[in-house]
Amino acid sequence: MAAPWSLVILLFLSASGSPGTFSDIRSTTVDPGFPRNASTNDPEVKKAMRLTVYAFNNMSNDIYLSKELEIQKAMIQVVKGIKYMLLAKLARTVCKKNTEYILDQCEFQKEPLKKVFTCYSEVWKISWLHFEKVSVLECSQVPARPRTQDHRQLL
Repeated sequence: MAAPWSLVILLFLSASGSPGTFSDIRSTTVDPGFPRNASTNDPEVKKAMRLTVYAFNNMSNDIYLSKELEIQKAMIQVVKGIKYMLLAKLARTVCKKNTEYILDQCEFQKEPLKKVFTCYSEVWKISWLHFEKVSVLECSQVPARPRTQDHRQLL
């Protein structure tokens, strides 16, 4: 009587190695919890970037608000929620902090007041707890382009 059950188990084990079955699940190249690239145009990436902008504006002593100029790279990692890792350029706008504003309507500053920052941030979101936090924010100002001009050309 044991023979029919062992035959069923043997058939199941041999079928599990065939294409299109359970073994295909493990053929992924990304391990769970491992960061992966994300589209910089993804709406959730843009929301995470906006949280970074708000955090930057809150920590900055500048009287002008800044906003995202360009999201250069985005990665996501699933770890008890989603962690967004963002590399972006932020630039100073004409809107002042002490006024009402819609950040999307704020134009960027022109020279000589223009300031651009390169920022790396990590934003952690746990949607079922309504939790959002910018856990890492490191920014540095991009140096202005040197105004080298050969005066001999003006003569």
